[in-house]
Amino acid sequence: MFAAVVAHLVLAAVLPALTGRLGRTAFLLAAAAPAATFGWLVVRIPAVLDAATATRAAGGGHGAPAGDLLVETLTWAPTVELEIVFRLAPLALLMALLVTGVGAAVLVYSFAYHAPHAADGGLPVPGSAGPGRASAALLAFAGAMLGLVLADDLFTLYLFWELTTVFSFLLIGQDGVSAPGRRSAVQALLITSVGGLAMLFGFVLLGQAAGTYRISRIVAAPPSGAVVTAALVLVLLGAATKSAQIPFHSWLPAAMVAPTPVSAYLHAAAMVKAGVFLVATLTPAFAGVVGWQVPAVALGAATMLLGGLRALVQTDLKRLLAFGTVSQLGFLTALVGFGSRTAALAGATLILAHGLFKAALFMVVGIVDHQAGTRDLRDLSGLWRSVPVVCGGAVLAAASMVGLPPFLGYLGKEAAFEALVHGGAGERALLAVFVAGSCLTTGYALRFLWGAFGARPGAPPSAVARPAAVFVAPVVVLALAGLGLGIAHRGVDRLVAAYADGFPAGAARYHLALWHGPGWPIALSAVAVAGGVLVFAAAAVPPRRLSARLPDLLDAQRGYERAVRALDWSAVAVTGRLQTGSLPAYLGVILLTALAVPGTALVTGASWPDDLPWWDYRIQLPLAVGILLASLAVVRARSRLTATLLLGAVGYGIGALFVVDGAPDLALAQFLVETLSLIVFVFVLRRMPVRFSTADRSSPLRLPRIAVAVAVGVFVAGFAIVTSGSRAGMAQPSQEFIARSPGETGATNVVNAILVDFRAFDTLGEIAVLAVAALGVASLLLARTPQGRTIDQLLGPADRRAEEPVRARSVLLEVTTRAVFPVVLVFSLYLLFAGHTRTGGGFSGGLVAGLAFVLRYIAGRRRRVGAAVPVVPIAVIGTGLVVAATAGLAPALLGDPVLESYVFKGDLPILGHVELVTSLFFDVGVYLLIIGVVLELLRTLGTAVDKEADAEIEAGRERVDEIA
Repeated sequence: MFAAVVAHLVLAAVLPALTGRLGRTAFLLAAAAPAATFGWLVVRIPAVLDAATATRAAGGGHGAPAGDLLVETLTWAPTVELEIVFRLAPLALLMALLVTGVGAAVLVYSFAYHAPHAADGGLPVPGSAGPGRASAALLAFAGAMLGLVLADDLFTLYLFWELTTVFSFLLIGQDGVSAPGRRSAVQALLITSVGGLAMLFGFVLLGQAAGTYRISRIVAAPPSGAVVTAALVLVLLGAATKSAQIPFHSWLPAAMVAPTPVSAYLHAAAMVKAGVFLVATLTPAFAGVVGWQVPAVALGAATMLLGGLRALVQTDLKRLLAFGTVSQLGFLTALVGFGSRTAALAGATLILAHGLFKAALFMVVGIVDHQAGTRDLRDLSGLWRSVPVVCGGAVLAAASMVGLPPFLGYLGKEAAFEALVHGGAGERALLAVFVAGSCLTTGYALRFLWGAFGARPGAPPSAVARPAAVFVAPVVVLALAGLGLGIAHRGVDRLVAAYADGFPAGAARYHLALWHGPGWPIALSAVAVAGGVLVFAAAAVPPRRLSARLPDLLDAQRGYERAVRALDWSAVAVTGRLQTGSLPAYLGVILLTALAVPGTALVTGASWPDDLPWWDYRIQLPLAVGILLASLAVVRARSRLTATLLLGAVGYGIGALFVVDGAPDLALAQFLVETLSLIVFVFVLRRMPVRFSTADRSSPLRLPRIAVAVAVGVFVAGFAIVTSGSRAGMAQPSQEFIARSPGETGATNVVNAILVDFRAFDTLGEIAVLAVAALGVASLLLARTPQGRTIDQLLGPADRRAEEPVRARSVLLEVTTRAVFPVVLVFSLYLLFAGHTRTGGGFSGGLVAGLAFVLRYIAGRRRRVGAAVPVVPIAVIGTGLVVAATAGLAPALLGDPVLESYVFKGDLPILGHVELVTSLFFDVGVYLLIIGVVLELLRTLGTAVDKEADAEIEAGRERVDEIA
């Protein structure tokens, strides 16, 4: 299972690079991953059913473990019980078959869909992201959805839940050029991600209440109480946003701007099923909880009616199917949330049936739009003559959607009626809603067939070319699958019953069958079909008043737009009052908050150490005095450059204290960071006034600022002393690190072992934050400069030829730099490789290498650094992150925890005795990322600012020449 998910994601990552050679054939290559996974899942069906049978025979519940054969665990952080767990339960198997099977069909369909668009004179599909990005995004989404349905851990489920949100955003937005596509993508992202955050909070509450985050264990032994009820409401909120339940359903019709393959997959068989799947997964444990069952059934019933009514008045075939999907998602949510065995059986059956017929119908719309150039039913007429096979596939799929025998949809709908027909008043009310919703389903199904293929009176037949066989084949396969599975219902019954048997069976165990004899279910099915015909006849020429008012009365899109406008207005109002543009005000708020919260705790609850020496070594006293004098001088400095140099003196003094305390690694890092900080300050100061403004010295706020600064200084000093003294008499983590480093990490440099072994996860997070910060600063400074360019490319040809006569050059410095530059780079590599046993490491080595490039910049200006760095700094940053993350994830392939390191010792020919620690590769990633950050600083604060300054000088010269 883990290998299948990884295969999807890895293949998706390499597909864009192959597009140049493959073209739209990339879709066929992408289809190989879900097709192979589908075959593997089919082979696993007997094992899953046998495991479910064994579990029931042993008296276990629905969530009882199904054996190690069907469970895979990837340990992430064992000490805090973070792990990725996949489990092939019956419901997960059904969903995985749907995700992979329909996914493969959609990717094959995409191969034909992305052929030159017939209606656009042979041009590519308008708005599409192109075969490379489109195939990669679809396959990545398939991998994320597969991981979601297989997840047996709440955090694992949430991880893949959010991945599907991100990939759906990319798929809906496509190339990002179309404004409607961008709006719809943002709408889907906002609605589903907000619901996902609420769901995450619910997951935390539920996991804490249950004492475990394993879904199977929670379902096997469900917790109870008010906290659990609140958690379930939050989880249901996330499911409702994902599966487009009212009032969160507006994103689904809006997403119809996406290409049809996206709609056929995300909005028919995959993404929108995630919420229904989550409800179906937890209902066996919480069916009796009012806060779960009642909202799920009520939301589902209301959504079914609303979606059906909205579908009847649509003229766009895709929007008609979109509102039909909303309606059927409501039907599914109500069924799987009801909490009886027969309802669960019906829900699981209809999940499968809906994925098949709705994906096929969306594909039909794509073919019609591709060949005819429109999907407006008012412009289509007699299309069944031109594309009879497509029409036949649409009829088969629509018959399953309506619920005609012997299709799979009929079996599920009859089971749904059976689940409610013998209940009380509440069940009968819900049954009436289901029958009414089924009438609407029949009505808009007929409207779809009539609009797409029927002959309109007085309108000439739409003459279109017949589509290619590969274009039609996925439609026919999915439509026939709905028919074939209906006929071979015994196999389907075994699979869905394996899930439904987790519920109380009642007096008799219901099974899927084409004929149960006369009774209410068959009679209600007939009523639904007959009523749907009447609804279609009435809606064929809808009354003007109804058609004009119904969309406005039930249009959630307007509610979403008003909510977004209100949010924008409130954000502007809050920002206008708080974001005044005053840096002192911002710093004051931050510092006062630090004084008010932790400062109060320090004063009221801290205990001062009893034995506090003034110094450990006498040399610390003059160093401290020097630091204090430099700090006071900074405050009194009038020149910006002077203040910068004095700040550097403070930093170097602190580094000297590290040397005295026996911390050479910290001292080296401090010296390097301080040096680079000085250079960055100088880069910035070139574009600022030489002296500070004297206006603030007479400001009435000067004394309060001084008071705040002094108070914060006292607080920080006191906090450092108290926290250091509080460790007295306690177990020292540093002692544990020192004791474990040689044996567990093979390191004698404990500092480096902590960074790349013991607390490597912290380091990975820190370098990720550093990368994001660097890219954010670059995007602000180079907002008008094309991104993704090397420093050399940032310069024009004239810049590379110019000798910069205005600025003086130091030939001695340039020659010296040429000699020193490679030496410094070699020294940086020494620090990188020596860090595990001696002073150094990836961070220090990266800073030294970065300083080498800075030295080359200072000596030769941007001409020299551009020639020395023919790479994109962002690419170097990304490579560093990828290398570090890959080195951290690699142990998982061997079944060990993430970021686990290995020590290899042995004698090799020529090289002799070799000791290699795998954490070195993690350190290499850190090294590359630091170099990339420094290069990005050179690109933004160095090269780009130089070019801007030269442009201003040149403009000044031209003005002088004009005046002269």
